[in-house]
Amino acid sequence: MKIETWLTPNAAGESERTRASVVVVIDVLRATTVATTALSAGAKSITTCGEIEEAFAMKTAAAPDNVPLLCGERGCQPIVGFDHGNSPGEYSPAGVSDRELVLTTTNGTAAIQAAEDCDHMWLACFANLSAVIDRLVRWHSANQENDAFVRIVCAGTNGCVTTEDVLLAGAIIAMCHQRLADSPRFYDGPIELLNDSGALALSAWQHCITHDGVNSSETLAERLKLTQGGKNLIAANYAGDLVDCGSIDVFELVPTRDQRAPARFVAG
Repeated sequence: MKIETWLTPNAAGESERTRASVVVVIDVLRATTVATTALSAGAKSITTCGEIEEAFAMKTAAAPDNVPLLCGERGCQPIVGFDHGNSPGEYSPAGVSDRELVLTTTNGTAAIQAAEDCDHMWLACFANLSAVIDRLVRWHSANQENDAFVRIVCAGTNGCVTTEDVLLAGAIIAMCHQRLADSPRFYDGPIELLNDSGALALSAWQHCITHDGVNSSETLAERLKLTQGGKNLIAANYAGDLVDCGSIDVFELVPTRDQRAPARFVAG
């Protein structure tokens, strides 16, 4: 499996970007966790956009019997006039089941737009980690004979690298190796890292396990408190979201893009 990793959405200039077969977008805190939670709660779809005005326009243009819920944040805080913020705990079956959602966030939806040039796009978080690995392994089995590759895109925060997204990128790389390799030695296995960012993410995740003692959802949530994204949420009084975002393998679905512009995701 060939894997290219972007530690931020602007990791490569436009002229340097090659179309990927699969893009996996990561925004652990909190957009991809929210999207996975909402679809698991029965939401019909999640359409993403970059600007608040676009979200309001989508709601205005919708049919009277199918008005979407507006969801998202700016600077960690809910947006005035929106139905939901960006906390996973807000997305219960009672609130979103059988509803279409429009989502715009500071970093996550921008990453989705930056990485849109691909055949398939999936959203990953710790809450659906094993489901993402299953999907990647199946894709790899069907595409071993061509030059297709996977691009992992970390949303980051305001253009800067964030540890929580890097850790998940590393976990995805490590778990793909575990599923596909005969040898515990990473560089003896079938994973080909197309840039050094993937190696950095893998090292960060391995360090997290061996030195930080992360071996459960509880210890991961504690580790997320130390990241810049975690500190931002704590300062904004959303420390409770770190528990939801640090929960591992809670859901079995992968948000899957079924429309490119605007990007729309359904349960996959």
